[in-house]
Amino acid sequence: MLGDALLTYQGRITQDHTECIRELSKLNIKTERPLGALDNLRILRHNINYYGYRPKIEEVKDALNLTKALFETLYKFVLKEVSK
Repeated sequence: MLGDALLTYQGRITQDHTECIRELSKLNIKTERPLGALDNLRILRHNINYYGYRPKIEEVKDALNLTKALFETLYKFVLKEVSK
C-alpha cells in the first residue's frame, strides 16, 4: 500500500505488486534491514496465498522482524512525501 501511495502521488497507476515494492526499494532512507527484503516478503505472501505454502516458524518470525524494522520508517517517509 505504501508503494502504491507513492506511485499514485506520482500520477502512476498500477495493479502490479512488484512495481510497488520496486518503488519502495528505490527510496534513499536508512533502515535497520535492507529495503530489498520487502520483495522476499512479497514472494512469501504470494506462495502462502496462491500455493498453500505453510511457512516455517522462522519465516514468520523473520517477517514480523522485517515489519518492525521497516514499516514505521517507510510509513513516515511516504506520508511526508505525499503530504508535500
